[in-house]
Amino acid sequence: MFTASELFDLAVRVEENGERFYREALKKTKSGPLRDLLRWLADQEVEHRETFARIRDTISGEAENDPALLALGRDVLRSAMGRHAFSLDELEIDKIREEEDILRAALLFEEDTVVFFDFITPFVSDEGICAMLEKIKAEELVHKQVLQDKISEAQTKSSPGTAR
Repeated sequence: MFTASELFDLAVRVEENGERFYREALKKTKSGPLRDLLRWLADQEVEHRETFARIRDTISGEAENDPALLALGRDVLRSAMGRHAFSLDELEIDKIREEEDILRAALLFEEDTVVFFDFITPFVSDEGICAMLEKIKAEELVHKQVLQDKISEAQTKSSPGTAR
């Protein structure tokens, strides 16, 4: 079974993976605007990680017996999360060469992070923690939109016959 601390420890790891992805992607990127975006996204992941670590440390011990969280087993979480990529291995950052592919991988990561938050939120009964989760989820949705916009922009630039 998952405890509240384990659940937020997993959230910390998801954000750590996001930060590592963005820092690795920075090494593969030449474009100034894309580098700025990746740096901002990495910094956002650090902020989220720190928030989750504070939550984990705050609830450690006090919410360990929450029946809703105790009902959430590791196998249930794994099966529910299915194909979602929360590790750098799954994103295969080493194989990514093109900037548009970096954007697509980043979008996949952000989408999966939102799915993770959607999944864990119903198991959190503390209103303050739920509010923090919703705030971070809203920020992840902004990341997702920015990345979708950048992908569209890149596609428009690379499409032959596009008027400029």
